[in-house]
Amino acid sequence: MSVSRPLSQDDLARFKAELCDVAARLFAEHGAENVSMRQIAGAMGISPMTPYRYFASRDEILAAVRIRGFEAFAAELEQAYADTPGGSAAKAMAAGRAYIDFAFANANTYRLMFEVHQQEDSGDGALGAAVARARATLSVYGTELIARGIPRARALAMETLVWSTLHGAVMLEMSRTTPPGSAQEALALLGQMKLHQP
Repeated sequence: MSVSRPLSQDDLARFKAELCDVAARLFAEHGAENVSMRQIAGAMGISPMTPYRYFASRDEILAAVRIRGFEAFAAELEQAYADTPGGSAAKAMAAGRAYIDFAFANANTYRLMFEVHQQEDSGDGALGAAVARARATLSVYGTELIARGIPRARALAMETLVWSTLHGAVMLEMSRTTPPGSAQEALALLGQMKLHQP
């Protein structure tokens, strides 16, 4: 009789990542509120009770998906900003490209990050910290404008304009309302605008 070996930490991490991947797809396709733990298990071909060994509830899985997304998103934007030589305009364009690349490479997770809100989003736990990190990354543009002497209210308005434009362009392209490449074109147009002027 064969005896199954205990799962290693790597095995556990891989399984939880796979579970989160499947859940992210189901949440994005059907709405998080319409997906049960049983459906997630069924899509994975595992026992209905297995997910409960790793997550207490569907909402905990949703939070895990979003934490992972926000952390990866922030890391990619931070890396693009740090690795790009030149001034703030060049860095902002690099971060914009990283934003778009992340969104399309992780479409299901991206939707859940910004279209779903949980109570823990503004808390001091892991989800709140991940949301705050991503928000701080997105605030770099406004922070730089303020440092250059742009009035705070205008700088924050410009920051919101850039973020809203990028997010809107991404969502329109994802829904096939606009043709492929439209989000990158929107970013290029933003780069041509003199948003940094007082």
